[in-house]
Amino acid sequence: MNFISSREIRSNPARLWEVTGTDETVITVNGKPRAIVLAVGEDLEDTLTTMRRARASLALEKIRISSCEKGLDKISEHEIEAEISHSRKRR
Repeated sequence: MNFISSREIRSNPARLWEVTGTDETVITVNGKPRAIVLAVGEDLEDTLTTMRRARASLALEKIRISSCEKGLDKISEHEIEAEISHSRKRR
């Protein structure tokens, strides 16, 4: 994995294509990662679909972890149904 600063890209945009090659390149701003650039071949749609799925999977995992930390994984079916009912009544 390569790292390149946004400042370096501004001053020499061609540098990004030099370091990207077939690997991932992380663009940094003030030394912190801000974006990832991936080399894409002929399968742009497949690459985008895979990246979107990975992002969704990561978000779901974070929700699960947060749920466990808050103890929400231990509530009963009855409590879940009551919460759903209460939420629907507020609409």
